Amino acid sequence: MRLTLHTDYAFRILMALARTPNQVISVEELAAEFRVSKNHLMKVAQNLTAGGFVGTVRGRNGGLKLARPPREINLKSVALHMEPDFAIAECFANRECSFLPRCGLKGVLADARRAFLDTLDGHDLQSIL
Repeated sequence: MRLTLHTDYAFRILMALARTPNQVISVEELAAEFRVSKNHLMKVAQNLTAGGFVGTVRGRNGGLKLARPPREINLKSVALHMEPDFAIAECFANRECSFLPRCGLKGVLADARRAFLDTLDGHDLQSIL
């Protein structure tokens, strides 16, 4: 199972903001720290804002800050918000499989996906700092 870069960067942004909870950090500063495109990180920040994980501060000293305490930011919630889907194999997105209905793989992969999400569900942002 692999998360998209969008979700990877979302976790990085949240961790950086949680390190200094009372400080506003600009997307430009974060992009420099992570050595990634500012434009790409801006899209991630907008998505985090839309999900209610991050708040924005406008103005000359503006930037990002956590919208709520790290203990209230569940990692599974972040992943589910950021990931377009969790179709870890083609059969999750496409029902035209030549092995169905006698395929045992889809059930095993569904169990693996559930275990992955259950593990994330057991952690909040505070627990990974």
